[in-house]
Amino acid sequence: MNLKKFSVLLGLLCTIAVHAQNDSTTKDSSQMHRRKIAVWSVNTGVPVAMYAVLYNTWYKDYGLQKFHWTNDGQNWLQMDKVGHAFSGYFLAVNSAASFRYAGYNNKKSAVFGTAVSLGFQTALEYFDGRSPQWGASSGDLISNAVGAAFGGAQAFIWGKVKVPFRVTFRTTALHNIRPEILGSTLPERLLKDYNGQTYWLDFNFRKMGIKPNWWPKWLGISIGYSAEGMVGGDDNIWIDKNGNTQDYSSIIRYRQYLISPSLAFGYLKPKNKILRTLLLITDYWRLPMPTMEFNSLKQPRFRWIYW
Repeated sequence: MNLKKFSVLLGLLCTIAVHAQNDSTTKDSSQMHRRKIAVWSVNTGVPVAMYAVLYNTWYKDYGLQKFHWTNDGQNWLQMDKVGHAFSGYFLAVNSAASFRYAGYNNKKSAVFGTAVSLGFQTALEYFDGRSPQWGASSGDLISNAVGAAFGGAQAFIWGKVKVPFRVTFRTTALHNIRPEILGSTLPERLLKDYNGQTYWLDFNFRKMGIKPNWWPKWLGISIGYSAEGMVGGDDNIWIDKNGNTQDYSSIIRYRQYLISPSLAFGYLKPKNKILRTLLLITDYWRLPMPTMEFNSLKQPRFRWIYW
């Protein structure tokens, strides 16, 4: 997902998340009616506005042509596909939470939230399919659906997330080789350099309803996926803007499979509001922890600290 598309999606996620933060329930029918109007306006009106912004600031520069497909299944060792799944999940979860805030039950909220996620991302894929610069990707559509279904299913069954899907970022030195692709500024690098992104599934037995007496409430297990050595989508050879071939095939591209403990202290309710907020963040943002890495190089290694 390119930087501008990601920025638009992030804006939508943040807008919807504002409504998702308030879980208070009220019996005042007029207030609930106002909430429904507000939530439906956000979930339908904001995407339409963002489509217009995206078209005028991005797609219009390249023009539109007949809808076509592209095969990008091998790009970035599928890191971009996992990113699409994460976006679908996060949008579905927050949209569903906003509908719960408006008074809908878990099942209806989950269905509405999943539909918002799929609708928004499918429309973006349609724009890609009309752009001569890109093309619609079946892999992106599948990843969007998998992520939305994963988040929507948890909202449907439990009314909340019990198996979080997280992303963490770190900086790498590879952006120096190709800053126009991997980012020249810190914000661009965090979003565009797939080498520095890791996606995690976190399993906390207590949160999942499994309650062995010996298992601490604050301890979970995270399974992660990442990749490194990538300075191009398909490979590390490209032709620069001056027509010269740049060959960095000596940099080995490889996948990483990670397992690590995770900490979450959100169940604690200290009186200090600042401390309570900081502890709640550990439910959503992964703290750096010791991690065991297995990789496609068949060179497992232990990292004392890994984001």
